[in-house]
Amino acid sequence: MAVSWKKGLIQAIVCVVCGCATYNPAPLKPQETARQFQRRTLVSPELCAYLKQNPAAEVASCPPRSWNLSSLTLVGFYYSPELKVAEAQLNVARAAIITAAQRPNPSIGLGPAYTASAAPSFAPWAIGAVQINFPIETAGRRGYRIAQARRLADASAIAVGEAAWRVRSAIRAALLNYIIAQRQYRLAQEYESAAERVAQLLQERVNAGESAAPELNLFLANLATARLKAAQARSRVPQALNTLAAAAGVPVSALAKVSIDWPDLAHPPGYASLTAAEVQKMALLNRLDLRRMLARYDAADDALKLEIARQYPDINLGGGYSWEVNENIFELIPMVTLPLMNHNQGPIAQARAARAEAAAEFLALQQSIIAQANGALTAYRGALEAYRQGASAAEFAQKRLSFTQRAARLGDIDALTLTTTQLQTIIAEQAKLSALVDAQTALGALENALERPLGNGDLKSFSLPHGADAGTQEE
Repeated sequence: MAVSWKKGLIQAIVCVVCGCATYNPAPLKPQETARQFQRRTLVSPELCAYLKQNPAAEVASCPPRSWNLSSLTLVGFYYSPELKVAEAQLNVARAAIITAAQRPNPSIGLGPAYTASAAPSFAPWAIGAVQINFPIETAGRRGYRIAQARRLADASAIAVGEAAWRVRSAIRAALLNYIIAQRQYRLAQEYESAAERVAQLLQERVNAGESAAPELNLFLANLATARLKAAQARSRVPQALNTLAAAAGVPVSALAKVSIDWPDLAHPPGYASLTAAEVQKMALLNRLDLRRMLARYDAADDALKLEIARQYPDINLGGGYSWEVNENIFELIPMVTLPLMNHNQGPIAQARAARAEAAAEFLALQQSIIAQANGALTAYRGALEAYRQGASAAEFAQKRLSFTQRAARLGDIDALTLTTTQLQTIIAEQAKLSALVDAQTALGALENALERPLGNGDLKSFSLPHGADAGTQEE
């Protein structure tokens, strides 16, 4: 019998050990990760495969001849560290479901027995009692625990979508800044060139005695200012490219020699006709943070159910075996915790307060979203109207320049008048570009308020890389 008992114990130990996980070291190597970042490009086969998985981006070839907002957004999704952090947090939340579903393990105790007053014919040592305890959860608390973990995993899955939107929003803002910086620099160069021409013509007039020196000095000061603004505009271009590279998660060298464009930049959509009610509805339907707060409220509700269930005691079904003086002794001892000192009132009160807090946070976020959406719509309407006025003024300036050029060819006006008109036209184009920046920035704020792309040719649907099934967004 002793041999059989030892064999069973060995088999139990082997069974437990075989089910254990093993530790695999995964050290971080900062120098290697830094080198990996510097090796990131826009032509890797893995990135191309991901681009082809998203036909909505309309990438005809890989790499595309010109990168736009849609394709750069996918680059950001592929390389974004923020998105990887959100996906890692989602995996942690999903692993918590496994923890919540675990049933409590039984316990076993074994010890020898010693009889101090044993007769001389008997050995004082004997096999002691074998105690086994099987804990049994009651009141459905395991189900509530699993439900709470699933709600929290749902909230983490929605957070992945929020991270994706933040990546897209950062890329849009950085791309807008980069394209505008290029155009501002080009206009600044044109203005500097025209200002130099005006100063040259005035210098010739002063030399001929046809103009006064104060007038020349005024234009020389204007020329100095133009050169300063051109230099400032030139410095903003590489800065904007650095910001765009950081938003896309690639080194700036990956964007240095590629074509980047925004074909519909000068044609913001006419959403000025949207009503406040329509914007409010879109915001409440699309905002991911609102959905995440709902999931967290459901988790708080399940937590309250769990604490209420915990006021009912678990059952510990205990048993034992001992052998004494050729007698086999079996015991069955059910154990129940008596709720005499408390009925779990404290944790229940905390869980109920936490649920009320989650509800208050949801209502506060909902009201904030409504106000944010309405404010963004109002700002976009005003910026869009200002841009239309700026575009109209720039169009009139271009027509005036065409008339002036025709008159100059006929000899009706001199070169100074023509060049001055060119300066005025450039100023009108700069004002138009400034109004465009305001309109596109206001549109970006409206999109952020709705968490929905509104621009023409924008990415309306996508799938995230790295197997994050929570990252699919549809318009």
